[in-house]
Amino acid sequence: MRKLNRILLVSNRSASTESAVPYAAALARQTQASVLVMQVIETGVTALSRWTDIFWFSEVVAAKEAEGRAALEYLTARPALDGLEVQSLIDRGRPSDRVTDMAPRVDLIVMGMGDTDSTEGRAAQQMAREVAHGSSTPVLLVPPGGGPAGVPDPEATAPTWQRLLLAIDLAGYAPQAIDIATSLAATHHASLLALQVLDSQKRTSYPVNAGEGMHHNTEGLKVLLGKRLAEVLPDVSDGPPYLRQVVEGEAAAVIMAQTAAHQADLVIVSAHPYGTIQKLFTPSTIDAMLADASCPILAVPLPRSTLA
Repeated sequence: MRKLNRILLVSNRSASTESAVPYAAALARQTQASVLVMQVIETGVTALSRWTDIFWFSEVVAAKEAEGRAALEYLTARPALDGLEVQSLIDRGRPSDRVTDMAPRVDLIVMGMGDTDSTEGRAAQQMAREVAHGSSTPVLLVPPGGGPAGVPDPEATAPTWQRLLLAIDLAGYAPQAIDIATSLAATHHASLLALQVLDSQKRTSYPVNAGEGMHHNTEGLKVLLGKRLAEVLPDVSDGPPYLRQVVEGEAAAVIMAQTAAHQADLVIVSAHPYGTIQKLFTPSTIDAMLADASCPILAVPLPRSTLA
């Protein structure tokens, strides 16, 4: 794992936050990083559950602040964080905005991805989506229960990642995601599946050289993209060989199907922040994955130079 100096653990008062804590702790121990636990108190009109609450706005916000402080104290006292350098921060405003504002000051954001079983869970899922869309720092999103392998032990010195899936878009090259995926595979002695999705609705985005006789047909594209995957991710001599697949279908559906088929315990993906027909992975891809995720998702931002 690349060096982390500071990890931001975000409290969103959902059940998945409980699962995020051991991941943040294990990564902090593995990389000797400090942990900043953050709670955002929502102070805008969206903090009101009913429009009539406007008449008691100050009381509603005060109650939410008390709840937030209690949640923050509870998280910082979790046994998984024992022995680590832990700081806490309370901020006020729109939660996802405040978290993304903090992103440049940390090396990794860890948070629960929420769920659809409760009002708090749905709000947490919306917050997770917005943070993943807007963060300039990688975001580790953890589902309730932590994923197929569960959560790391409270005293774990590293997450138990054995099967990684890197969703890659060769037309929107994301070197940081590749670097993180290969580093994690080496550190955890994990298998790595590099998955290129072939989406017929976005075929114009693929780097096809008609001079090679591919004629833009599906089978030709699969061959060409398979060759490109091998060039981008050559095997390493001191680790397990990388798996490479080109699968046809809609991006999020293919990623989730392959996650289940390979029993992946971490998915790594870079999504373009602007949803266009020429971009394979977009914010809607992240949204669809969060709605049905079976394991943690590491959303890696694209470098600014590739956003044109």
